[in-house]
Amino acid sequence: MISVKFKEKLSILKIWGLMLSIAFSTGLLAQQITVTSGKGKVYLQFENRIDYLVMMYEITTASEISVSLPDPGLTVNWYRYPDLQFVSNQVSISPDDHTGYLARITGTVNGQPYNEELSVWVIDYKLYQPTLNALKTSDPQTSVCDKLTLTLDGVIPEMYYQTTNGLKQVLGRNFTLQYETLEWNDGWVSKQVENQIVVDDNTIEIDDPPYKDTYFTLTGDQFAADLNVAFSTIQSSLYQAIRVISKIKTEATVRVEKQEADRPESITTVSGSAPLEINFSAISNTPVANYFRWEISTGNAAPFIVRTGEIHRYIFNEAGTFTVKLVTENAYCSYTDSVVIKVSESALYAPNVFTPNADGFNDEFRVAYKSIIEFDCWIFNRWGTKIYHWSDPQKGWDGTYKGKAVSEGAYFYVIKAKGSDGIEYNLKGDINLLRGRKQ
Repeated sequence: MISVKFKEKLSILKIWGLMLSIAFSTGLLAQQITVTSGKGKVYLQFENRIDYLVMMYEITTASEISVSLPDPGLTVNWYRYPDLQFVSNQVSISPDDHTGYLARITGTVNGQPYNEELSVWVIDYKLYQPTLNALKTSDPQTSVCDKLTLTLDGVIPEMYYQTTNGLKQVLGRNFTLQYETLEWNDGWVSKQVENQIVVDDNTIEIDDPPYKDTYFTLTGDQFAADLNVAFSTIQSSLYQAIRVISKIKTEATVRVEKQEADRPESITTVSGSAPLEINFSAISNTPVANYFRWEISTGNAAPFIVRTGEIHRYIFNEAGTFTVKLVTENAYCSYTDSVVIKVSESALYAPNVFTPNADGFNDEFRVAYKSIIEFDCWIFNRWGTKIYHWSDPQKGWDGTYKGKAVSEGAYFYVIKAKGSDGIEYNLKGDINLLRGRKQ
């Protein structure tokens, strides 16, 4: 009598054996093709067209590829395809260049029939190594700015494989192209570029040409790297770049008086109260770029300022939105960058009291304002005597006359000013001077 536990174990073993049989019969446990003698690299499920591509280096009579059988009870027969000519019934064969093989594995595993067929294509890489003689860049006179063509003087022999139904597939040979260009990092700095490319008809198209003079180095291919054999390498002569690039750097004149609203507090400011003075610099890939033109406009109107040079300084005295455009050129190429400048509308207010007692608070009579481009203010005493005059809205009256403190009381101001938006201000009023006590 069989125990329940033994029955359970037997059932588990049967299920496991059935799963293995199904896996073997459907090929779920993939066979492993290996290079057992010689130098080679095996590519599994190559391009989903063949099971294995075997790239070898210098096939000789001693070279071998082998198949690992998943069970000792299985046998293998090797055939060439597509003609299905019998080759061998051993696990290892000595392959030929550019030849396809079928490894048919048959037998029984755990009482279940097993049939598997593996397609293998073999290439001797040594017979197809590239010959690279020269790498030439296109003539600037015939080049376009956003594309560069390199021409290879050399031979890249064709390598291919065939599917089991005789369909020929050419192998793509990937080469490494290296050169230098520029990238932006608070300024233009050198950057090493390394791209994987396929050389088509001995030409290489670069869609992002370099911004600096550089050498182009072509190395390859990927099969040489996988086989750990010497690369084929060629370097161009020094390429003279023609593509230009630039960025606008702005540096505003900073003002610190706090009674001015929207004042430019940082050199990076591109909006604020007039007069807004900004220095514009062209940060470009000189000497490739050698001509710089600045244009300032509003809306869709024609530029009202056109200047040349790498640096341009302008004072914005009118309210509105302005576009500053930089056109960078050389004899072949052009590039445009722009920045938007916004100037505030004007405002002007006068206080009615100040306390010049040297306590650090409200010690001067000053107006609050923004975007005032013309300014005059006069202070009079009650008898009409002019006490003080100034023409800079950032300044003020400290409560003195000819260097001496005036008495407390009422004084009168007259202000004439003009804003960046064209508004004219004519303000009159009284101002109370209170000294109080210094705390």
